[in-house]
Amino acid sequence: MQLSSPSKKSLVNLTPLIDVVFILLIFFMLASNFIRWHYIELSVGEASDIEIDHQKISIISINPDKSYSLNDQKLPIDVIFIKLREQIRNNIEHPIVVQPKEGTDVQTMMNVLNRLKNFAGSNISVAKPDHDEK
Repeated sequence: MQLSSPSKKSLVNLTPLIDVVFILLIFFMLASNFIRWHYIELSVGEASDIEIDHQKISIISINPDKSYSLNDQKLPIDVIFIKLREQIRNNIEHPIVVQPKEGTDVQTMMNVLNRLKNFAGSNISVAKPDHDEK
């Protein structure tokens, strides 16, 4: 009869586990650098039915077909931005309201807001979508 030798306790080698965790850490650190979170500060106002003096405020309307209007005048978006830059050059506190029409996608509105943010600063507001009466 053969006596068995005392059993050796098997040791778990942690080196490969540490290597895997380290590689995952590097991967997620690199991947997170490519994610850019942007935010646009917007002022929230109350709804009201008041007359608007277009000399004191500019309203950009965004239509679902990606056409744009500045104070009810249909213009290409680049022309609108040129006119707004002029207004802001004359009055740095000139308020701008972006008003999407019903059915306008959010990405189109965010593109306009992003471009406005570059030169209009914090004088940008968003109005509730305009419901066209039929």
